[in-house]
Parts: sequence; structure tokens; C-alpha cells
Amino acid sequence: MPVPSGSVDVMTWESDSQACHIIEPEPLGKELISPRALSGDPILVEKTLEMIPDLAVQKQYVQELVGEKQINPKEFVCVLEQGRVAHASGLVMTPDNRLLEDVSCIKFDSDLPTNPLLLRYLPRPARVSSSAVFLTCLMPYNYYHWVLEALPRLAIYASAGIAADCVYAPVQKRFQQESLRLLGFPASRIFRATRNAHVLFDRLAISYSKPACNSRTIGSFCNSRTIDFLYHSFASHQGISQPKELRVFISRRKRGKREITNDDAVFEVLQPLGFKRYDLETMSVSEQVKLFYNAECVVGPHGAGLVNIAFCRQGTKVIEINTPYRVSTCFSDIAHYRGLNYQLHLATPDSKKFFNFDPKRGVGDSDMTVESAAFAEIVQIFLKTPLAADQSSEFKQFLKI
Repeated sequence: MPVPSGSVDVMTWESDSQACHIIEPEPLGKELISPRALSGDPILVEKTLEMIPDLAVQKQYVQELVGEKQINPKEFVCVLEQGRVAHASGLVMTPDNRLLEDVSCIKFDSDLPTNPLLLRYLPRPARVSSSAVFLTCLMPYNYYHWVLEALPRLAIYASAGIAADCVYAPVQKRFQQESLRLLGFPASRIFRATRNAHVLFDRLAISYSKPACNSRTIGSFCNSRTIDFLYHSFASHQGISQPKELRVFISRRKRGKREITNDDAVFEVLQPLGFKRYDLETMSVSEQVKLFYNAECVVGPHGAGLVNIAFCRQGTKVIEINTPYRVSTCFSDIAHYRGLNYQLHLATPDSKKFFNFDPKRGVGDSDMTVESAAFAEIVQIFLKTPLAADQSSEFKQFLKI
């Protein structure tokens, strides 16, 4: 079958087609996210700003660093008769073979090496005489994106009154299989989304969720519905009358990038404070949910595993360690909606093994080195006080905001 050569958005196409029906879920309304607590050395921010020549990009960078914003989430469900979907990341097509662009995760300009739109023909679609809901995202093999972008589609379907009897979802990863099983989807209710998949459904529902803001780093799909769904679907049924109040230090020493270069030294100063070190990639989804539900305090570097703070109880203390090269609000947004006591600690970028930075966008990434003695003092204060060891005023004075 020929690959679509043109595209159309849902609202435009729906007005001219009997095959598409839009359902609005319960509206969320405007949501205000307060400034986040910061700690670390403001000089690290100064050095980063010096690398960004464009003043407008500098302003966006500072806004992202501070984290304060107002969002107005927009969500809807497109119900498509005779809808087709291809690929693990979700390429949605109309019955007249056009790309339904706004609800597809893959676009004509997507840089996925396996983007089907780079081909001339798709495989013949497998006809399925039933209904299904779309449950994937652009990067479904990354734990963060799977948990925060794919799974919460179920909350939108439920709010729109659509029963998710069967799902079109990837199951190549163990965490995908387990999370779907925990949500009540056995293999018999899953249509496998693979790189070579092409399926024609009698009726296909696709949710749309506009990112909470136009982030200069990673667009955050966080909103109150997303986080409430994750917590109540996975964590709230733990049934533990007395949580264990664990102190959790997340390590990325086995990940190969965005590592704390002096991971052992940091753990050495945290261990006397009652912290235990965990490598999340060795744990099942259930084990990770239970760990974070039981946590009193979580400390760890920016990475996919921190999405598990969505399973923390209200009031849990969280310190995200990151460099000034990547000041995304991904995890501070989750903390906001879960009512967690959160702060961002800025560590020194380390370029010896893993490093990139785009001065035109003001976005990059690297390994990081933490000043362990000073950090231990920050954590000690954090554990003893009801609020984070916030140095935001120092940063704001330094940045003149």
C-alpha cells in the first residue's frame, strides 16, 4: 500500500468526514506551577549562559531553570472508523490514506531511522474486526516516555467515556509487558505495535494531549490527570499500612551516560544518613513502584528512572541532580502534581566521557560531578527541615530576576 504523501489535522478532517468523531474529556483548566527550589553553585549557570549567544534563548533558559509557569492542557479523543496505524511509535492514517498528523507520533520530518514515511510502500494492513485504543508514543522503548506519555492515554479514554477493551501497544520491552499486565491487559487484549506493524481497525480511538508547555528541552506531558492516573493505577493499591520510610539513592553507574562520575564518593557521604543505593534497571516495574511508594527521600541524577517519583506518597522529599546544560522541568512538574518536596541540585558538567551542548538552543547533556561534602550538608538540612534547602534567592539575585 502506498505511504501517505499528504497530511491533515483532526479538526480539519473531521469537519468533512463521517469517519472521524471528536470526544472531549473532562476539561482540566489552567494550572499554575510554582518556582522550584534550587541548590548548587550559581557560577555554573553563569558559565552556561556565556555559551548561549542569543538573548531570547538565554531568557528561555532562565525561565526553564526557575520552573515557574502557567499551563492550559488541551486533550481530546479522535474516534476513527476504518482507521489504520503503523509502526511501534504510532503512524495514524485516515481511510483515504492521509497522515492524521496531530494525533500521530511520527511525522514527515521525524528523524526516526525506521520512520515508515521514508518508504514508498507500507506492508499490506492486517484487518482486525474490532475496536482498539492507541497506546504508544514517539519513544515507547524509553521507560520515562512510556510511563509519562503512553500509559496515561488510558486516563484520557476513561474521562471521555471510551472503554479500552483492546490496545495497540508495543510489548518488546519487559517493562511494557509488565505495566500492561498490572493495568489488566493480558496478551489476548493487546495488538502488538512493532516496527513493521500495519493494522486496519474497524474502530480506532486515539487520544491527543498537548504538552504542558513549549519546553526548550523535553516537552513535558505532565498534568494533574496524568499523575493522578499513574499514582492511583500503580501505587495507591500497595496496601502498606505503615510505609518503610526508605532513603533512596538512585545510581546510573551502569547506564553509560549522564552518570555521576564520583558516584561512590556521593554514596559514601549519603550512606551514614541512611541511604541505600539502587540500580533501577535491574528491578521490575512492581519493585520500582513499591520502592518509591515506600521512600521518605529520593536522591538521584536526571534520568528515566526518576519518573517513578509519580508513585511517591505526598510529602516525599526529592533531590534531582542535574547539570546546568539540561534544566528540563520534567521531574519538578511530576513533583508539583504529586505534592512532593522537591529541589534541583546543579552539579558540575563532566565532559570526559559523555558531553554535548547546542549553544543555539541552550540545550545539552553530560556526565556530572557532585561536590560530595557540600552536597551531604544540603541533604542533611533537607532531611531535618520541612522544606527543601532552597538557594533560589541566590540564583534569582545572580540572574537578576
